Amino acid sequence: MVEGRGRSVRAGDGAPVGEPFVIGESVGYLVNFLAKAMARELSGRLAARGASLGQWGVLLFLWAQDGRSQGKLARLVAIEDATMVRTVDRMERDGLVRRERDAQDRRRVNLFLTEEGRGLRDPLVPYAVATNESATRALTGAEQEQAKDLMRRMISALDAAPMVRGKGEDDS
Repeated sequence: MVEGRGRSVRAGDGAPVGEPFVIGESVGYLVNFLAKAMARELSGRLAARGASLGQWGVLLFLWAQDGRSQGKLARLVAIEDATMVRTVDRMERDGLVRRERDAQDRRRVNLFLTEEGRGLRDPLVPYAVATNESATRALTGAEQEQAKDLMRRMISALDAAPMVRGKGEDDS
């Protein structure tokens, strides 16, 4: 259940003067709440196969293109490099991936799926499909397509927007 409906924050907290900021009506709040709810459900499903949510994004991108660099994967999965290192350490320990230095750039580490990592694709992908179906079951097919289109447009708008920095942040 989404909380915060009816709660408001007055101007001076970033809301336009005269307009209350209702948390439960905020697109950012709703998207974040939905993402967390979907992550929680998918995480539970993945755990049944001994996989984690952190491994999921790495596996998805390696299933699509094996041999990507660790740095590129961190950007694709949208996690910090240090978090990627820890995730890959666990995946390597569990026999899902292997690291290999790039032949052209020895500073780059590329990741390759092992047979065990490749073998997780067929059992794990249905969990993601089931999670998406759970989240969208109340929508018609047309509404699902509309929702995806709207989200893509919002992502594009944010990608195109100039970076805004808060007080105290530097340019480094």
